[in-house]
Amino acid sequence: MGISAIENARVRITEDEMEAFLSLPPLEEGESYSMNQVMALIRSKKVIACIDGETLQNMIDTPVYNQEVCIAKGKPAVNGRDGELTYQFNTDINTKPEIREDGSVDYWSIHAVELVNAGQVIAVYTDPTPYEDGLTVTGKTIAARRGKPQPPLPGKGFSRSEENHCYIADVSGKIELLNGRVRISEVYEILGDVGLSTGNIDFHGDVVIHGGVTPGASVKSTGSITVDGICESCTLEAHKDIILRSGVLGGGKAVIRSGGNIHARFLEYCRIEAEGCIEANSALDSHMISYDRIFLTGRKAGIVGGTAYAAAGMEMDVLGSPSEVRTQVQVGMSLDMMKELSALLNQQKEAFDVIARITSGLTQYDEMAKEKGIDTSNDERRMALLRTKMTKQAECVSLQKKIDRLNDIAERAKGAAVRVFHDVNPGTLVTVDSSMLQVKDMHKSVKFIKRHENVVMVSIADELV
Repeated sequence: MGISAIENARVRITEDEMEAFLSLPPLEEGESYSMNQVMALIRSKKVIACIDGETLQNMIDTPVYNQEVCIAKGKPAVNGRDGELTYQFNTDINTKPEIREDGSVDYWSIHAVELVNAGQVIAVYTDPTPYEDGLTVTGKTIAARRGKPQPPLPGKGFSRSEENHCYIADVSGKIELLNGRVRISEVYEILGDVGLSTGNIDFHGDVVIHGGVTPGASVKSTGSITVDGICESCTLEAHKDIILRSGVLGGGKAVIRSGGNIHARFLEYCRIEAEGCIEANSALDSHMISYDRIFLTGRKAGIVGGTAYAAAGMEMDVLGSPSEVRTQVQVGMSLDMMKELSALLNQQKEAFDVIARITSGLTQYDEMAKEKGIDTSNDERRMALLRTKMTKQAECVSLQKKIDRLNDIAERAKGAAVRVFHDVNPGTLVTVDSSMLQVKDMHKSVKFIKRHENVVMVSIADELV
Protein backbone atom coordinates (compact mmCIF):
# COMPACT_ATOMS: atom_id res chain seq x y z
CA MET A 1 0.00 0.00 0.00
CA GLY A 2 2.07 2.88 -1.30
CA ILE A 3 5.27 1.04 -0.44
CA SER A 4 7.12 2.00 -3.61
CA ALA A 5 5.68 5.54 -3.66
CA ILE A 6 6.74 6.30 -0.09
CA GLU A 7 10.34 5.86 -1.13
CA ASN A 8 9.93 8.91 -3.39
CA ALA A 9 8.43 11.08 -0.68
CA ARG A 10 10.49 14.18 0.21
CA VAL A 11 11.28 15.49 3.68
CA ARG A 12 12.85 18.95 4.07
CA ILE A 13 14.19 20.35 7.33
CA THR A 14 14.85 24.09 7.64
CA GLU A 15 18.38 25.26 8.33
CA ASP A 16 17.58 26.15 11.94
CA GLU A 17 15.89 22.73 12.35
CA MET A 18 12.76 24.38 13.70
CA GLU A 19 10.43 23.17 10.92
CA ALA A 20 10.05 20.02 8.81
CA PHE A 21 8.02 19.69 5.60
CA LEU A 22 6.71 16.56 3.89
CA SER A 23 5.76 16.15 0.23
CA LEU A 24 4.02 12.89 -0.76
CA PRO A 25 4.02 11.54 -4.33
CA PRO A 26 0.70 10.42 -5.86
CA LEU A 27 -0.49 6.81 -5.50
CA GLU A 28 -2.19 4.43 -7.88
CA GLU A 29 -5.94 4.30 -7.65
CA GLY A 30 -7.04 2.32 -4.63
CA GLU A 31 -3.72 2.68 -2.82
CA SER A 32 -3.17 4.73 0.36
CA TYR A 33 -0.42 5.62 2.78
CA SER A 34 -0.42 4.38 6.36
CA MET A 35 0.60 6.33 9.44
CA ASN A 36 3.31 3.75 10.17
CA GLN A 37 4.79 4.23 6.70
CA VAL A 38 4.86 8.01 6.99
CA MET A 39 6.23 7.99 10.54
CA ALA A 40 8.97 5.56 9.56
CA LEU A 41 9.89 7.80 6.64
CA ILE A 42 10.16 11.07 8.55
CA ARG A 43 12.05 9.44 11.43
CA SER A 44 14.52 8.01 8.91
CA LYS A 45 15.07 11.65 7.87
CA LYS A 46 15.82 12.57 11.54
CA VAL A 47 12.47 14.27 12.24
CA ILE A 48 11.79 12.81 15.67
CA ALA A 49 10.28 15.63 17.78
CA CYS A 50 7.42 18.12 17.73
CA ILE A 51 5.59 16.11 15.03
CA ASP A 52 2.04 17.23 14.24
CA GLY A 53 0.18 13.93 14.16
CA GLU A 54 -3.11 15.54 13.20
CA THR A 55 -1.57 17.13 10.11
CA LEU A 56 -0.01 13.81 9.11
CA GLN A 57 -3.35 12.05 9.47
CA ASN A 58 -5.03 14.70 7.31
CA MET A 59 -2.41 14.18 4.61
CA ILE A 60 -3.22 10.48 4.64
CA ASP A 61 -6.99 10.84 4.80
CA THR A 62 -7.24 13.70 2.33
CA PRO A 63 -4.24 13.29 0.08
CA VAL A 64 -2.39 16.39 -1.06
CA TYR A 65 0.27 15.23 -3.48
CA ASN A 66 3.53 16.89 -4.56
CA GLN A 67 2.98 19.78 -2.17
CA GLU A 68 5.05 20.58 0.91
CA VAL A 69 3.14 20.53 4.15
CA CYS A 70 4.64 21.53 7.49
CA ILE A 71 4.41 18.43 9.65
CA ALA A 72 6.67 19.44 12.58
CA LYS A 73 7.46 22.71 14.37
CA GLY A 74 10.19 23.04 16.96
CA LYS A 75 9.54 24.64 20.31
CA PRO A 76 11.48 27.91 20.79
CA ALA A 77 13.34 28.45 24.03
CA VAL A 78 11.62 30.77 26.49
CA ASN A 79 14.22 32.88 28.27
CA GLY A 80 13.63 33.86 31.84
CA ARG A 81 13.23 37.60 32.42
CA ASP A 82 15.62 39.11 34.93
CA GLY A 83 14.34 40.26 38.28
CA GLU A 84 13.15 43.86 38.05
CA LEU A 85 13.01 46.72 40.51
CA THR A 86 10.29 49.33 39.93
CA TYR A 87 10.65 52.59 41.82
CA GLN A 88 7.47 54.04 43.29
CA PHE A 89 8.78 57.60 43.50
CA ASN A 90 9.92 60.22 41.02
CA THR A 91 13.58 59.54 40.21
CA ASP A 92 13.80 62.35 37.63
CA ILE A 93 14.44 65.43 39.74
CA ASN A 94 13.88 68.52 37.62
CA THR A 95 15.95 71.54 38.67
CA LYS A 96 15.14 73.57 35.55
CA PRO A 97 11.86 75.51 35.34
CA GLU A 98 9.53 74.97 32.41
CA ILE A 99 8.87 77.74 29.91
CA ARG A 100 5.15 78.35 29.29
CA GLU A 101 3.78 78.94 25.79
CA ASP A 102 3.58 82.70 26.44
CA GLY A 103 7.29 82.78 27.28
CA SER A 104 6.87 83.14 31.04
CA VAL A 105 8.59 80.77 33.45
CA ASP A 106 6.77 78.28 35.66
CA TYR A 107 8.83 78.13 38.86
CA TRP A 108 6.37 75.69 40.38
CA SER A 109 7.64 73.13 37.85
CA ILE A 110 11.01 72.96 39.62
CA HIS A 111 11.18 69.75 41.60
CA ALA A 112 14.31 69.76 43.77
CA VAL A 113 13.07 67.59 46.64
CA GLU A 114 11.03 64.37 46.44
CA LEU A 115 9.35 63.62 49.77
CA VAL A 116 8.12 60.28 51.16
CA ASN A 117 6.36 59.30 54.36
CA ALA A 118 7.31 56.55 56.79
CA GLY A 119 5.57 53.32 55.75
CA GLN A 120 5.36 54.33 52.09
CA VAL A 121 6.35 51.73 49.49
CA ILE A 122 9.31 53.16 47.59
CA ALA A 123 10.14 50.21 45.31
CA VAL A 124 8.63 46.88 44.23
CA TYR A 125 10.72 43.87 43.25
CA THR A 126 9.52 41.35 40.67
CA ASP A 127 11.17 37.91 40.74
CA PRO A 128 12.81 36.46 37.62
CA THR A 129 10.31 34.65 35.40
CA PRO A 130 10.66 30.88 34.78
CA TYR A 131 12.66 29.73 31.79
CA GLU A 132 11.92 26.81 29.46
CA ASP A 133 14.34 25.03 27.13
CA GLY A 134 13.37 24.70 23.50
CA LEU A 135 13.48 21.65 21.19
CA THR A 136 14.24 21.30 17.46
CA VAL A 137 12.37 18.88 15.18
CA THR A 138 15.52 16.75 15.16
CA GLY A 139 15.36 16.42 18.95
CA LYS A 140 18.12 18.86 19.88
CA THR A 141 17.65 20.87 23.09
CA ILE A 142 17.80 24.67 22.81
CA ALA A 143 19.08 26.01 26.09
CA ALA A 144 17.09 28.91 27.49
CA ARG A 145 18.65 31.74 29.50
CA ARG A 146 17.85 31.82 33.18
CA GLY A 147 16.52 35.10 34.55
CA LYS A 148 18.99 36.73 36.90
CA PRO A 149 17.80 37.90 40.31
CA GLN A 150 18.59 41.47 41.28
CA PRO A 151 20.72 42.08 44.36
CA PRO A 152 18.97 43.81 47.29
CA LEU A 153 18.49 47.54 46.85
CA PRO A 154 21.38 49.35 48.56
CA GLY A 155 20.90 52.49 50.60
CA LYS A 156 19.55 53.67 53.92
CA GLY A 157 16.32 54.85 55.50
CA PHE A 158 14.16 51.93 54.33
CA SER A 159 13.51 48.23 54.96
CA ARG A 160 12.68 45.17 52.86
CA SER A 161 9.39 43.35 53.44
CA GLU A 162 9.33 39.74 54.68
CA GLU A 163 8.50 38.36 51.24
CA ASN A 164 11.32 40.56 49.83
CA HIS A 165 9.04 42.10 47.21
CA CYS A 166 8.56 45.58 48.67
CA TYR A 167 10.91 48.23 50.01
CA ILE A 168 9.27 50.47 52.60
CA ALA A 169 10.42 53.85 53.96
CA ASP A 170 11.40 53.68 57.63
CA VAL A 171 11.30 57.46 58.06
CA SER A 172 9.65 60.47 56.49
CA GLY A 173 11.95 62.74 54.54
CA LYS A 174 13.71 63.42 51.27
CA ILE A 175 14.29 60.45 48.97
CA GLU A 176 16.91 60.41 46.22
CA LEU A 177 18.47 57.88 43.88
CA LEU A 178 22.23 58.29 43.45
CA ASN A 179 24.35 55.78 41.52
CA GLY A 180 21.86 52.99 42.13
CA ARG A 181 21.57 53.70 45.86
CA VAL A 182 18.43 55.04 47.53
CA ARG A 183 18.82 57.36 50.47
CA ILE A 184 16.06 58.78 52.65
CA SER A 185 17.27 61.68 54.73
CA GLU A 186 15.54 64.08 57.04
CA VAL A 187 13.79 67.13 55.62
CA TYR A 188 12.60 70.06 57.68
CA GLU A 189 9.11 70.71 56.29
CA ILE A 190 7.14 73.76 57.45
CA LEU A 191 3.47 73.83 56.47
CA GLY A 192 3.06 77.59 56.92
CA ASP A 193 5.25 80.69 57.20
CA VAL A 194 8.61 80.90 58.88
CA GLY A 195 8.46 83.64 61.46
CA LEU A 196 7.81 84.22 65.15
CA SER A 197 5.76 81.03 65.48
CA THR A 198 8.57 78.82 64.18
CA GLY A 199 11.67 80.74 65.16
CA ASN A 200 14.78 80.81 63.03
CA ILE A 201 15.80 77.59 61.29
CA ASP A 202 19.30 76.11 61.17
CA PHE A 203 18.97 72.59 59.79
CA HIS A 204 21.39 69.89 58.67
CA GLY A 205 19.58 68.81 55.51
CA ASP A 206 16.96 70.14 53.10
CA VAL A 207 14.30 72.66 54.12
CA VAL A 208 10.87 72.89 52.45
CA ILE A 209 8.66 75.83 53.41
CA HIS A 210 5.08 75.74 52.13
CA GLY A 211 4.42 79.30 53.22
CA GLY A 212 6.63 82.39 53.07
CA VAL A 213 9.52 83.78 55.13
CA THR A 214 8.54 86.84 57.14
CA PRO A 215 10.68 89.91 57.96
CA GLY A 216 13.62 89.26 60.27
CA ALA A 217 13.48 85.47 59.97
CA SER A 218 16.54 83.40 59.17
CA VAL A 219 16.71 80.02 57.41
CA LYS A 220 20.00 78.13 57.11
CA SER A 221 20.45 74.71 55.52
CA THR A 222 23.32 72.38 54.66
CA GLY A 223 21.12 71.12 51.80
CA SER A 224 18.60 72.98 49.64
CA ILE A 225 15.86 75.48 50.54
CA THR A 226 12.49 75.55 48.77
CA VAL A 227 9.99 78.32 49.60
CA ASP A 228 6.49 78.34 48.14
CA GLY A 229 5.46 81.79 49.39
CA ILE A 230 6.95 85.28 49.35
CA CYS A 231 10.32 85.93 51.00
CA GLU A 232 10.44 89.32 52.69
CA SER A 233 13.34 91.06 54.50
CA CYS A 234 14.84 87.77 55.68
CA THR A 235 18.08 85.80 55.48
CA LEU A 236 18.38 82.55 53.54
CA GLU A 237 21.60 80.52 53.36
CA ALA A 238 21.95 77.08 51.75
CA HIS A 239 24.88 74.91 50.72
CA LYS A 240 22.87 73.68 47.72
CA ASP A 241 20.11 75.18 45.52
CA ILE A 242 17.56 77.75 46.66
CA ILE A 243 14.17 77.72 44.92
CA LEU A 244 11.85 80.67 45.56
CA ARG A 245 8.62 79.84 43.77
CA SER A 246 6.94 83.17 44.51
CA GLY A 247 9.94 85.50 44.62
CA VAL A 248 11.45 88.07 46.98
CA LEU A 249 10.16 91.41 48.30
CA GLY A 250 13.27 92.21 50.26
CA GLY A 251 12.71 95.79 51.38
CA GLY A 252 16.42 96.38 50.93
CA LYS A 253 17.23 93.99 53.78
CA ALA A 254 16.85 90.47 52.36
CA VAL A 255 20.10 88.49 52.02
CA ILE A 256 20.10 85.22 50.08
CA ARG A 257 23.21 83.06 49.60
CA SER A 258 23.51 79.70 47.88
CA GLY A 259 26.35 77.25 47.35
CA GLY A 260 24.44 76.05 44.26
CA ASN A 261 21.91 77.74 41.97
CA ILE A 262 19.14 80.19 42.82
CA HIS A 263 15.78 80.15 41.02
CA ALA A 264 13.21 82.84 41.80
CA ARG A 265 10.04 84.16 40.20
CA PHE A 266 11.19 87.74 40.87
CA LEU A 267 13.83 89.56 42.90
CA GLU A 268 13.09 92.98 44.40
CA TYR A 269 15.23 95.05 46.75
CA CYS A 270 17.46 92.20 47.93
CA ARG A 271 21.05 91.01 47.93
CA ILE A 272 21.52 87.60 46.34
CA GLU A 273 24.71 85.56 45.85
CA ALA A 274 25.17 82.13 44.24
CA GLU A 275 28.17 79.95 43.49
CA GLY A 276 26.11 78.61 40.58
CA CYS A 277 23.56 80.30 38.30
CA ILE A 278 20.85 82.81 39.16
CA GLU A 279 17.60 82.59 37.20
CA ALA A 280 14.54 84.81 37.61
CA ASN A 281 11.81 86.55 35.64
CA SER A 282 12.89 90.00 36.77
CA ALA A 283 15.24 91.84 39.11
CA LEU A 284 14.42 95.28 40.55
CA ASP A 285 16.92 97.37 42.51
CA SER A 286 18.73 94.26 43.70
CA HIS A 287 22.38 93.32 44.06
CA MET A 288 23.11 89.98 42.38
CA ILE A 289 26.36 88.04 42.33
CA SER A 290 26.74 84.77 40.40
CA TYR A 291 30.04 83.01 39.95
CA ASP A 292 28.53 81.31 36.92
CA ARG A 293 25.68 82.86 34.84
CA ILE A 294 22.60 85.03 35.32
CA PHE A 295 19.48 84.36 33.25
CA LEU A 296 16.44 86.66 33.22
CA THR A 297 13.82 84.55 31.44
CA GLY A 298 10.25 85.10 30.34
CA ARG A 299 8.50 87.93 28.52
CA LYS A 300 10.19 91.31 29.01
CA ALA A 301 12.42 89.75 31.66
CA GLY A 302 15.21 92.04 32.72
CA ILE A 303 17.25 93.97 35.25
CA VAL A 304 16.12 97.41 36.38
CA GLY A 305 18.29 99.28 38.86
CA GLY A 306 20.83 97.84 41.25
CA THR A 307 23.91 95.82 40.29
CA ALA A 308 24.52 92.40 38.81
CA TYR A 309 27.73 90.40 38.40
CA ALA A 310 27.99 87.07 36.56
CA ALA A 311 31.39 85.56 35.88
CA ALA A 312 30.41 83.52 32.81
CA GLY A 313 27.91 86.00 31.32
CA MET A 314 24.25 86.99 31.50
CA GLU A 315 21.17 87.03 29.29
CA MET A 316 17.93 89.02 29.48
CA ASP A 317 15.25 90.69 27.39
CA VAL A 318 15.53 94.19 28.88
CA LEU A 319 18.36 96.07 30.58
CA GLY A 320 17.58 99.25 32.51
CA SER A 321 14.39 101.31 32.11
CA PRO A 322 13.13 104.21 29.97
CA SER A 323 13.36 106.45 33.05
CA GLU A 324 17.14 105.85 32.94
CA VAL A 325 17.34 104.27 36.40
CA ARG A 326 21.03 103.65 37.06
CA THR A 327 21.67 99.97 36.37
CA GLN A 328 25.11 98.37 36.56
CA VAL A 329 26.00 94.93 35.18
CA GLN A 330 29.37 93.21 35.02
CA VAL A 331 30.69 89.95 33.58
CA GLY A 332 34.08 88.29 33.36
CA MET A 333 36.96 88.46 35.82
CA SER A 334 37.01 91.68 37.81
CA LEU A 335 40.20 93.51 38.71
CA ASP A 336 39.51 92.90 42.42
CA MET A 337 39.28 89.14 41.81
CA MET A 338 42.55 89.15 39.87
CA LYS A 339 44.21 91.04 42.74
CA GLU A 340 42.77 88.54 45.22
CA LEU A 341 44.12 85.62 43.18
CA SER A 342 47.56 87.23 42.99
CA ALA A 343 47.57 87.87 46.76
CA LEU A 344 46.60 84.25 47.47
CA LEU A 345 49.40 82.95 45.24
CA ASN A 346 51.89 85.18 47.08
CA GLN A 347 50.63 83.95 50.47
CA GLN A 348 50.93 80.38 49.30
CA LYS A 349 54.49 80.93 48.06
CA GLU A 350 55.45 82.48 51.40
CA ALA A 351 53.91 79.52 53.26
CA PHE A 352 55.79 77.05 51.03
CA ASP A 353 59.05 78.96 51.72
CA VAL A 354 58.44 78.74 55.48
CA ILE A 355 57.74 74.98 55.20
CA ALA A 356 60.93 74.48 53.17
CA ARG A 357 63.03 76.39 55.77
CA ILE A 358 61.49 74.44 58.66
CA THR A 359 62.03 71.13 56.85
CA SER A 360 65.68 72.02 56.23
CA GLY A 361 66.11 73.13 59.84
CA LEU A 362 64.55 69.90 61.17
CA THR A 363 66.86 67.81 58.97
CA GLN A 364 69.93 69.64 60.25
CA TYR A 365 68.66 69.42 63.82
CA ASP A 366 68.13 65.63 63.54
CA GLU A 367 71.52 65.07 61.91
CA MET A 368 73.29 67.03 64.65
CA ALA A 369 71.43 65.09 67.35
CA LYS A 370 72.36 61.80 65.68
CA GLU A 371 76.04 62.76 65.61
CA LYS A 372 75.91 63.54 69.34
CA GLY A 373 73.82 60.46 70.12
CA ILE A 374 70.98 62.55 71.56
CA ASP A 375 67.28 61.58 71.38
CA THR A 376 65.44 64.76 70.30
CA SER A 377 62.05 63.17 69.52
CA ASN A 378 60.46 64.95 72.51
CA ASP A 379 62.58 68.10 72.40
CA GLU A 380 60.28 71.13 72.87
CA ARG A 381 62.09 73.23 70.26
CA ARG A 382 61.77 70.45 67.67
CA MET A 383 58.08 69.94 68.57
CA ALA A 384 57.44 73.68 68.15
CA LEU A 385 58.96 73.55 64.65
CA LEU A 386 56.78 70.55 63.76
CA ARG A 387 53.66 72.34 64.99
CA THR A 388 54.53 75.40 62.90
CA LYS A 389 55.12 73.20 59.86
CA MET A 390 51.75 71.48 60.28
CA THR A 391 50.00 74.83 60.67
CA LYS A 392 51.60 76.12 57.48
CA GLN A 393 50.70 72.93 55.61
CA ALA A 394 47.06 73.32 56.65
CA GLU A 395 47.24 76.96 55.55
CA CYS A 396 48.54 75.85 52.14
CA VAL A 397 45.63 73.43 51.74
CA SER A 398 43.14 76.20 52.57
CA LEU A 399 44.86 78.63 50.21
CA GLN A 400 44.87 76.05 47.42
CA LYS A 401 41.09 75.61 47.70
CA LYS A 402 40.60 79.36 47.35
CA ILE A 403 43.05 79.50 44.43
CA ASP A 404 41.32 76.59 42.68
CA ARG A 405 37.95 78.32 43.08
CA LEU A 406 39.21 81.58 41.58
CA ASN A 407 40.94 79.71 38.76
CA ASP A 408 37.66 77.92 38.00
CA ILE A 409 35.84 81.27 37.93
CA ALA A 410 38.55 82.72 35.67
CA GLU A 411 38.13 79.80 33.28
CA ARG A 412 34.35 80.30 33.14
CA ALA A 413 34.86 84.04 32.68
CA LYS A 414 36.75 83.66 29.39
CA GLY A 415 34.73 85.24 26.59
CA ALA A 416 31.93 86.34 28.95
CA ALA A 417 29.31 88.60 27.40
CA VAL A 418 26.08 90.43 28.25
CA ARG A 419 23.26 89.53 25.83
CA VAL A 420 20.14 91.72 25.72
CA PHE A 421 17.54 90.42 23.28
CA HIS A 422 15.27 93.49 23.22
CA ASP A 423 15.82 96.91 24.85
CA VAL A 424 18.99 98.40 26.32
CA ASN A 425 18.05 101.68 28.00
CA PRO A 426 20.23 104.74 28.67
CA GLY A 427 21.67 105.05 32.16
CA THR A 428 23.14 101.55 32.06
CA LEU A 429 26.78 100.84 32.89
CA VAL A 430 28.19 97.63 31.41
CA THR A 431 31.55 96.22 32.55
CA VAL A 432 33.39 93.31 30.95
CA ASP A 433 36.39 92.27 33.05
CA SER A 434 37.69 95.70 34.09
CA SER A 435 36.60 97.67 31.00
CA MET A 436 33.42 99.79 31.17
CA LEU A 437 30.88 101.27 28.79
CA GLN A 438 28.24 103.86 29.73
CA VAL A 439 25.11 103.42 27.60
CA LYS A 440 23.79 106.84 26.61
CA ASP A 441 21.23 105.94 23.94
CA MET A 442 18.54 103.31 23.39
CA HIS A 443 19.74 100.13 21.66
CA LYS A 444 18.01 96.92 20.69
CA SER A 445 19.14 93.31 20.53
CA VAL A 446 22.83 93.67 21.26
CA LYS A 447 25.66 91.81 22.88
CA PHE A 448 28.31 93.53 25.00
CA ILE A 449 31.79 92.04 24.63
CA LYS A 450 35.36 93.05 25.28
CA ARG A 451 37.44 93.87 22.23
CA HIS A 452 40.93 95.40 22.36
CA GLU A 453 40.51 96.38 26.03
CA ASN A 454 37.23 98.18 25.29
CA VAL A 455 33.61 97.17 25.73
CA VAL A 456 31.73 97.21 22.43
CA MET A 457 28.18 96.43 21.33
CA VAL A 458 27.59 93.84 18.63
CA SER A 459 24.21 93.18 17.05
CA ILE A 460 22.84 89.80 18.09
CA ALA A 461 21.27 89.52 14.64
CA ASP A 462 24.74 89.87 13.05
CA GLU A 463 26.11 87.34 15.53
CA LEU A 464 23.55 84.72 14.40
CA VAL A 465 24.30 85.16 10.70
